[in-house]
This record gives sequence, structure tokens and C-alpha cells, in this order.
Amino acid sequence: MPENTIRFAWRESRPAEGFETGVSLHGHTMHSVECLDFLPRHLHMAPGISQIVSYYERVRGVDFARAWWTPPLSPASALDLEREQIAKLGLRPLVSITDHDDIQAGQALGITADPSDTPLSVEWTVPYERTILHLGIHNIPRGVGRTWMEVMSQHTARPDASALPGLLEEFSRVPDVLIVLNHPFWLEEGILESDHRPALERAIRECAAWFDAIELNGTRPWKENSRAIELARSLERPLISGGDRHCCEPSACINLTSARTFSEFVSEIHSGVSSILFQPQYREPMAQRVLEAARDILRTYPEYPGRERWSDRIFYRGEDGVARTVAQICKGREPRIVSTGVAAVHFIAGAGLRPALRMLFAALGEQHP
Repeated sequence: MPENTIRFAWRESRPAEGFETGVSLHGHTMHSVECLDFLPRHLHMAPGISQIVSYYERVRGVDFARAWWTPPLSPASALDLEREQIAKLGLRPLVSITDHDDIQAGQALGITADPSDTPLSVEWTVPYERTILHLGIHNIPRGVGRTWMEVMSQHTARPDASALPGLLEEFSRVPDVLIVLNHPFWLEEGILESDHRPALERAIRECAAWFDAIELNGTRPWKENSRAIELARSLERPLISGGDRHCCEPSACINLTSARTFSEFVSEIHSGVSSILFQPQYREPMAQRVLEAARDILRTYPEYPGRERWSDRIFYRGEDGVARTVAQICKGREPRIVSTGVAAVHFIAGAGLRPALRMLFAALGEQHP
């Protein structure tokens, strides 16, 4: 039986005592593509803003399904952010960055950092029946990274649920590879629970033998993570942390271990042993964290030439099939209406209103353990 331990930093004065290493898994960088098709559904709930969105959709012909944003942090900055949080606990950091269907971050960090500390990993998007699964494939052998990504990309482009077990079996033949079922109960935008549930059940029946661990996610509510705990228990699989960081908040949960390398950590998970620590930021109201992430997405980063402004990091694919940034489309000018909304987000998420918002969101939010 797996030996899962879950700790909460707000309950313990020395939560990392007895461990030597902290492991951050499932983080994103500028190489991830994040679709904006969900945006109208949320914005239409806000009076005034709803009319603006309708104008852009109906009059200007904007299709949000063709728009996406990229997280602000470079691979090096994301690595430093995660390392710093772990070092403050007195631990040696290991960091596995998993951009969506992209291994450029891991390839770059394998040159500038110790590859045993920064594995080549990816969050693989897997269309499955009428839903989408997300699999964390960690510690891919660097010599076959491009080949494996070609295989994964081909499957994503032409999905075949019956072929997935064979692919996972092939990946799992490499002893140091770790395969994680990420946020199993999260619904991709537009996916119905009635479609996701039976598809997930089939995936578990046919693929569970190659799922090394089930993820507890640092950006998902505890109610959802509790379901993941029950799933892991029923499958007799270990749990594993997944920060799922997209912006500037470090991972809200990490793994604790005494392994010295990522491969040693993988062996520990394979043996069924996993210790997870939820960091203080996980206790913050989710709405507050989302608001602060929005501020991070929209703020200026002078340290990233060519990607300083939000309009340099949001893309739209036009009728000609060419993807351009908002800055390119607007010839360097930010739309006045949008800029007003950006300023409002910065003001609301600023330090002055944060305590009041925290109290408001806490009263509306769910209870944590």
C-alpha cells in the first residue's frame, strides 16, 4: 500500500523537519499556450464589461477561441522562483517544469542548470473520448526528448483512446520516467461533467497500470483534491504534488523527500512513498489568488525585452491563419477600453485593497483542512 503523508504549513512550526529536499512539480513558463476561450463566459457576468465584450465579438468579429496568452516568466525566472521558496524551508530544491506540450524550458535549463535537478518534463494534452486528460510526463531522457514530443503531438492532433495504453507502456519502460495523472477532476473549458466522468473511468480502467501517481493540485479547491485522494486510495497509487504555477506565485504544494536527484525521487514515488506539503498560499481564498494572478499576467516586465507588456504576451490568430500579438495588431497601441480594464485589475489587486478583499473572499470561500 502507498505511504502518503500530507502536511499543511499553517499547522506546523517546522513542516519540513526530517527532510533534505523539496520538489516542485508542474509549473509553467512563457512556452505554455493558454487559450482564452473561457474569458467571455466570465466577463459577461460583469455589467458594463459584458457590453464591451459583446461589441468586440459581434461588431469587431473577435473570436476568443483564436486568442491565447503566454505566462510571463522565462524558464530561468520560474526556476529561481521555485528554488527560492524551497530554499527558505532549508531544503535542497529539485524543479520539474511542465509546459503544455512543449519541452523548450527543460531543454534550456538542462544547459544552464544541473540536469539532475531540472528534468526534461511536459504536461501532455490528451484528447480522450469527449474530454481532455492532462498527463505529467517527468524526467524524459534528453536523447529522445524530441522523438517523444513528436509522438505525443501526433496523438494529440489525431487522438485514439485505444492507442493511449500502448504509448504509456512504452514511456514507462524507462525506469526513471514518472507518469502523473494531473488534476483528474478538473474540467477543460466547454467539457461537461457528464462527458468527463465516463471517459475518466475508461482511462482508469485501461491506463491506471501506467499512472505512477495521482496529483494533488495547488490551484484546485480542496473539495476537488479530496476526490483525487479518494481516487489514489482506490487505485492504490501514491499522491504527488502539482503546483500548476502559471504566474508569479510559487507552487502552493511541493513534495518533501531526502532524495538527492530527481531520478532518486522518481524511484521513491515508484515505491509508493510520497510526502506532500501545502504551502501557506494555498490557504488564501482562491478568488484572491486568481485576481493576483490576473495582475501578474497584465503587469509590465521590463526585464523581458520584447515581452514587457501584456499586449506582447497575448496572441490572436487572424483570418489569414497568422498569429500576431495584440501589440502588433494594434500597431503598438493598447486599446483604450482594454487598458482601462487592465488598470482596474491593477488597482483592485493592489496592496491597498488586499486585506479587505481577503476578508471578503475568505467569507465566501471553502474551508481548508
